[in-house]
Amino acid sequence: MSIATSFVHSFLKQRLAVRIAGVGLVAWLAMLCVLPDPRPLGAPEWTVQLVQRVAALSEPKARFAATALLRGAGVGLIGVLLAISLSGWKSRAAVPTLLVGAPLLALAAKRINFGALPIWPQLMFILLVAFLGGLAGLALRRNWAALGTLAILAGGLSAWGATTGVADDLYEAWQGTARHVLEAAADVPDGDAGFLRLLEIALAYAEDNSHGTDAVLPNRAAILALGKILGDDSVARVGGRDLDLGPANDRIALRRRILLGGRGDLSQHFWVSAALAALSDESRAIAVGLSKEAMDSTPGGSGFSFVDMAANSAGIRLAVEATRNSRSAHTMQTRIRQGVEVSDLLPSIRGLPEAITRDQLQADYGGLGGTETRRLLGEIDRRISELPLYR
Repeated sequence: MSIATSFVHSFLKQRLAVRIAGVGLVAWLAMLCVLPDPRPLGAPEWTVQLVQRVAALSEPKARFAATALLRGAGVGLIGVLLAISLSGWKSRAAVPTLLVGAPLLALAAKRINFGALPIWPQLMFILLVAFLGGLAGLALRRNWAALGTLAILAGGLSAWGATTGVADDLYEAWQGTARHVLEAAADVPDGDAGFLRLLEIALAYAEDNSHGTDAVLPNRAAILALGKILGDDSVARVGGRDLDLGPANDRIALRRRILLGGRGDLSQHFWVSAALAALSDESRAIAVGLSKEAMDSTPGGSGFSFVDMAANSAGIRLAVEATRNSRSAHTMQTRIRQGVEVSDLLPSIRGLPEAITRDQLQADYGGLGGTETRRLLGEIDRRISELPLYR
């Protein structure tokens, strides 16, 4: 083959690769706008076990690390595909376009997915991983086989993590706990007392199933059960597997008579956020709560509420402390068995504004990332940290 013919073949291959990568980039960005992030409870078990063996981490930390790997693969793929798309550009133009463009594209996709800007830790993770993906693409931009392999591997890992549901053992424990709670629900009192009683019933059932074993899984199942029963039925679908608990009207009627701090909406906020934290992680649960409040601030909504955010954060804190590790899980079981009050679980909502319109949120609080918004959210976190349950 002559040098000229070889050059033409190489040029055509490059043009084809650029077109395929361009189409792939657009398709992948569209998927990231709608697909849920890989969730810790949905991480394939072999990835968790591999991380445990390689890094000698505990199961919760290994699960978190495996999930971060899956999430990072999806975001990093943006940089790889963009690098291929820009392979025909001169380095002087391609490098800055890639290293700035990849993080911005990743941020835009996640902004659409979350419905709001990611919170600070998520934001840093997204920008860093997209930047590293761009660097990897630059390093391998002349090695088409390596780039193609990397792109397929990253896409496959991310898509797998996004479509995996909760593990069978957790699903069975979740369903068993939910049925047990529902059987006892008819006899619990109305109001705040019913909230506390159902929490005691769920954690007592978890404790009965924790003797001689790790208490994290039974506690997770208890939180997810209360999330489905007292929060919202859609919580189960977030986990990728729904529960068959009979007519929804029975659960709706129960939610109407169970209160937290004298309000039914706070009970639902508490348990939905707790369940999301158990299914995903603390950061994702907070982001979902902020997104929901931002939607409420639009015309026709009830308005952005820092009181609702207090209930969200309180539910997340309970889920985190009840499932952090085996020791904290057993400790939480004991504390709940000994008896708790609403003041142990929900911080004071005194002085927290509600019914804030979108224009007010922007003008008076600086939007979701504004100084006053961050101050109030920090105040909520401070109040929760001072609750007797967490001292």
